[in-house]
Amino acid sequence: MHQPRNVLVTVALLSTVIATEIHAADTVSVLSAEKPKVAIFAEDVTVDGTRRPDLGRALADSLSTNLLRRGQMRVFNLTTEETKSGTQTLALAKDEKTQAPVMDKDVDYLLSFNLFSNANEHRLTVKKTRVSTSELVDSHQFFTYGRVSDVFSLMGKVVERIDPLPVRHAFPATQSPAEIRAAQPDLDPPHRGFWAGDYANPASPAYDPWRGNLVTQYDLKNVPKALIYRELGSIQHIDNTWKFTIVRPVKGVELRPNDPLHVLYDEGDVYANLRVGTVEREGAVADFGGTPEHHPLFNGDKVFGWHTPPVEKPAKAK
Repeated sequence: MHQPRNVLVTVALLSTVIATEIHAADTVSVLSAEKPKVAIFAEDVTVDGTRRPDLGRALADSLSTNLLRRGQMRVFNLTTEETKSGTQTLALAKDEKTQAPVMDKDVDYLLSFNLFSNANEHRLTVKKTRVSTSELVDSHQFFTYGRVSDVFSLMGKVVERIDPLPVRHAFPATQSPAEIRAAQPDLDPPHRGFWAGDYANPASPAYDPWRGNLVTQYDLKNVPKALIYRELGSIQHIDNTWKFTIVRPVKGVELRPNDPLHVLYDEGDVYANLRVGTVEREGAVADFGGTPEHHPLFNGDKVFGWHTPPVEKPAKAK
């Protein structure tokens, strides 16, 4: 039996409207951090008492190129105008009340630099200013000697200082990554984090994309060990002909094929290297190579290796 055409059209329209309303209700706007937006400005470039705006523009272009190749920020051009004295000034929109030049609020930072050259001595000062508050947040000075063109060789050093690459240390296999967060001190309590430490959240007053780009370094000294060097079992049988032993693991230790095992001198040095071949119900078969004639293997020798820490027994309630 076929349904009337108008009924099918009505049902299709209703389903579309309902689906649209549900989708609209579930839509959530999430603010995500982005690369810092930076503008570069040559304030004053003086060579032997003569202002050189052309050299300033060339240095700004070189700095922009290095920052773009680094790929950690977005670089914006600034409109400048040359004054009668030869200096470069920002040609920006003026505030209606004060008639003072204002910076576009979409730019996070202004990188400005000054170059003072006298004979063969050159001093370059680079400043980083937070645009929203006009706060000077960082400043560096660089020196070089030689020709004026040698200043361009400083751009690599400038970029390394003002835009460092995040250092990602390899996490040691002997540490426990699952417990790393619990081991770190709470530098900013929850009620202060939004205001003082939430650098990666654009909605936070502390939003700082430059600082949020850096990777937090953890104090691995306070992180529990995932593996420790401990006693894993003892030798129960030795076959010097075929060079294998039977090792009985201690309680809580599960040996696996290819696990390395050591027999130690009393001083702690290794004198016998064993490697697990097969694992049986009553123990593990471990192969061993040559051992010193004056100190062969004996039944009852303890074997050591890297393994997970023993499970701590819960304290008995009084």
